[in-house]
This record gives sequence, C-alpha cells and structure tokens, in this order.
Amino acid sequence: MNASVKDKLMKTVEETIQEHQMFDGVSRVIIAFSAGPDSVCLLDTLHSLYRGRIDFELVYVNHGMRPQSILRGEERMVKDYAERYGVKYRITTVKVKKKGLGVEAEARAARYNALLSRLEETGATRIALGHNLDDFVETFLMNLLRGSGMTGLKSIPAKRLPFVRPLLNCKKVDILKYLRLRRLKYATDRTNRSLDYRRNLLRMKVLPVLERLNPDIHETVRRECQIMTYDDEYLCQEANRLYDVAADTEEDCAILDINKLMRYNLSVTVRVVMKAIAELRGNLEGYESKHYYAIISLTNKEHIKKIDLPKGLYAQREYDKIVIGRARPTGFLRVPVDIHDRSTLIGDVLLKTRVDKACDLAESAGNREFFDIDELSLPLYVRNAKPGDMIKTGVGRKKLKKVYSEERIVPRKRGGTLLLCDQVGILWVIGVRRAARGFVGEETKRTLVVEYERVD
Repeated sequence: MNASVKDKLMKTVEETIQEHQMFDGVSRVIIAFSAGPDSVCLLDTLHSLYRGRIDFELVYVNHGMRPQSILRGEERMVKDYAERYGVKYRITTVKVKKKGLGVEAEARAARYNALLSRLEETGATRIALGHNLDDFVETFLMNLLRGSGMTGLKSIPAKRLPFVRPLLNCKKVDILKYLRLRRLKYATDRTNRSLDYRRNLLRMKVLPVLERLNPDIHETVRRECQIMTYDDEYLCQEANRLYDVAADTEEDCAILDINKLMRYNLSVTVRVVMKAIAELRGNLEGYESKHYYAIISLTNKEHIKKIDLPKGLYAQREYDKIVIGRARPTGFLRVPVDIHDRSTLIGDVLLKTRVDKACDLAESAGNREFFDIDELSLPLYVRNAKPGDMIKTGVGRKKLKKVYSEERIVPRKRGGTLLLCDQVGILWVIGVRRAARGFVGEETKRTLVVEYERVD
C-alpha cells in the first residue's frame, strides 16, 4: 500500500514533467523552497528523478511578515534540507510594501521578483514551484468569484517559463501521505488556517462541500480547465490576427478601429482589448472581465464617454475609434512671451514672435498668425487649456470644448494644445483657431507676427 502511494505520486510528477517538457536540456534549476510540505515534496521528487543530472539550488524568501522565531525555524530547515540532499541554498529577505494590490499579492510579487533575480545571478533556466492540484482548484474558484473570464478560469499553468510546476497534478492529500511515508518533516504556516483569507475560506469550507457533491471535483476542474485552455489558445490566435489589422499604437495608447472589431465574435474582441491592455501595462493583473466589457460597451456610446481603468489606464471613444491609454496628469502651464524677435521653446513647440511696421497678409499660413499689437493687452503668455475656457468668435463667445469638437480634435490630444493669450483672454489656439479680435487692418501701425513649429 505504501509503495503504491509513493509510486503513484512519482509517476504523476514524472508524467507532468514529460508532458510539458519542463527540464529538457536544463542543467540548473532553482527550487522555491518554503520548508512547507509542497516544497519539501518537490525537492525530494526532483532529486530522485534528476540527481546527478541537474544542479538544484533552494531559495527561501523571507517576507518578514511572521514572528522571527518561526522564520528562523524555517531557515534552519532550509539549511538542513540543503545539506541532506547535497544542494546549494540561498536565503533572501524582501520588504513587502502595502499598496493597492493587497498584502498577499504584494508578497507574491516580491517573492517572484526575488526568485527571478536569483535566476539571473546563477544562470539557471528554470524556477520550480510547489503548486499542487488543490492550489489549481482554489485558484480556479477564486478567479471564478472575481470574474476573470476564460483566461483566469484556466487557473495555474503547469509551465510558463521560467516557472514550472511539477506537482500541479498531485492532490494535497497524496503529498502529505508521501511525506509521511518518506518520514520527511516540514514547516506549517499557521496563517493557512485563518479564515480571514479568502483562499483559506475556499480550502476549508467551500471545497469540502464541493467534494461531497462531486468526490472527483479536482479531476473535473482540471479537465474542464484543459478544455478552456485549448479554446483560449485558438481564440487568442484569432485575436492576434485581428489586432494586427484593427489596432494602431501611438505613444502611451492603443487605438482600436470599432468598425473592424465589431465584425468579429465577442470572444475574439474581448481578447483584442486584453492584448491592448497587456501591451500598455505588461500584464493583466488587477483587471477583470467587467473592465473588458466596459471598454467594449463604448462602441454604443458617444465619443466623449471616458472610463477610468485600474493601474492608471483609461478608455475613451473617439468617433469610430476606441482609445486605451495611460492617464498622464498635466500640471498647469504658463510661459511668458517676449514679442520682440524671440523664440520660446514650450515642450515640443518652438514659438517665434516678431513685430513689423507693415505686413503682407499673403504670407498667412497654417502655422502663422498676425495681430494688431495696439488691439492687444500686453504682456502675452502661453498656457495650456483648462475647464471652462472660452474664445471670442465673430458672433460671441464659444466654449473651447466646442471648438475642439468642430475641429475634430480628439480628447487625448486636447491636453497637448497650447493657447496664446493676452491679459483679456485667448488670442489663438495654436495651430487650431484664432480669436475674432486683434485683426490687422488698414489702420494697423504695428503687426505682431507669431508662428510655431514642432521640434523633436
């Protein structure tokens, strides 16, 4: 009976490794070692399978979030196991910053960053993690509750280089039986019993109920996730093809063509949106299906509609486009302008001014305007736009927002426009429209010539 437990688990581990080609051509591997049951089992099985062929190093990441007496005990176990199996070990201390992701997510990010740093230092090519089938099912349920969509419901991948999970098809109960049979000690994290954590609540309360309803729930979830993985891979391939023809990228934003997007199935469209976010953020952490569908809902909204998204992104419809971009806060800008043969660089705009006694209006151009100085209230200055700005027109005053709309200047570019002003108000929305005052006429004695150009 005991031999069958050991053989069954070893066979499962070996089949998982072979199925995903986890260690093909690999000579050096880091094992994320917490001294808990999963990592002890991981070390023992990998050492049995690859002793003499792969160099292993145990890396213990100390988050400093539990009593020092417990942490020191775990560190001693790391050293003892390294000596027992004749492998190297490294103990790394990290600081967990309490930010928007929550303590658990921040701790996980710090742990993974530490493992990746050690990978680079050692020249290893794989990081072996101890996630098991129970972790797989719990993650599936957590993603289901969060509304992560099909991508989240695939749960934990067995292989996402450099990370590999050889125990992913092993149930926790089998791992514990294996450790008892092998007489291998392990550390127990008391926080794993606290119902204050959602994952523990699922493990201790929800999963036992599901197992009573379906004793084979672990295998059922694993099988369904595999089917979803195949489906998602196909849909992602289609989305990549659509992205190439329906998306343009500019600095800090991705621009999606609504007319091209809406020709495709919604599942493909969602993945195009996901790809756009991933291109901007590097990952999809913090995003859920509700965010993707909110962006797609912009296809039915007016172009002024804007959605604030997690991680400093926004989405907005601009006519027949949806723009997903980084929100860039802009401070108020005010730069004085010397009118006498001066050049003023404001961002990427070079503003040139000069005063002429006479002028040839035939020299007018899109980047040049003429003003009667005696009709202006000096000094002049350049600033950026602010809410409520108005400009004088031939029939009264008009909101600057209306001018932008008439000139089809999309919202994401409005923040970059500059306004030439005197002490009364706006003279020229540079490169867009001038105010209906300060015109040059027959009685003009001095003409202010203002021109601009974009510079790199």
